[in-house]
Amino acid sequence: MLTIIIPTLGERKQEFHRLLTSLETQTMPALELVVVSQSHHEAVSEWLKPITIPYTHIRLEEKGLSKARNAALPYVNGDLVTFSDDDCWYPTHAVATVHNRLKNGEDGCCFQIFDPEVNKTYKHYPPRPSSTVKGRMLFRKSSIELFFKTKALTSLRFHESFGLGSTYPSGEENLFLQQFTSLKKRLAYYPETIVYHQKPKKQSRLSEKQLISKGPLFKAMYNTPIGLLLLTALFIKKASSIEQPIYSYTKAIKALLSFNKQQVRGTK
Repeated sequence: MLTIIIPTLGERKQEFHRLLTSLETQTMPALELVVVSQSHHEAVSEWLKPITIPYTHIRLEEKGLSKARNAALPYVNGDLVTFSDDDCWYPTHAVATVHNRLKNGEDGCCFQIFDPEVNKTYKHYPPRPSSTVKGRMLFRKSSIELFFKTKALTSLRFHESFGLGSTYPSGEENLFLQQFTSLKKRLAYYPETIVYHQKPKKQSRLSEKQLISKGPLFKAMYNTPIGLLLLTALFIKKASSIEQPIYSYTKAIKALLSFNKQQVRGTK
């Protein structure tokens, strides 16, 4: 059975219903939901009442994507697990595909995100499958394209300082995957559509807060010298799309230097 963890603020009714509808029409209905509402709890409860899929609804008063996911993990009953957004939705074969792919020896696998409205993939993906995803490829994975064997995540948790609604608004899946692979767990890649999500209409600017978060992220994943090198390389590449580039870059360096890497545990 596949457990789908869905954090939500309860503010996107139409998108949430689209997600639920896509899950109720799966060709292989071996799934359950763990929904974590972080506001508008009663509204989310009403949205869930009509569905036939087994679910657990957790009401969490704290905000933060990583906090919501960590709160959900103890309630997972399935032998497989994934992390959904409340505004994505799934092709009818998604659950069956995941069960079929994770029959093999890998501990997790990742796929592709596709936007059916513009008929394009969410980002650039390799055309060929890979038995092992590692190195720089870990930076290019989004949470909603990742699926794991639950037993492979027993000791792992998301770092709650990273992710939307936290001090550093991105990078939580990168840290999670690094911890996953550091435990000698194997992540495979398949060039198949597994989830739908709207592609941004145009390239968004890298905000000050997003750039600043990269410094601590790179330091957490590697060390201070490599973190500085990666941060500088990102700055050079994205300077034209960074708001207040020099000011933001300086703050990012300060955040990197002051970040305590020992705080990054990601485990129970």
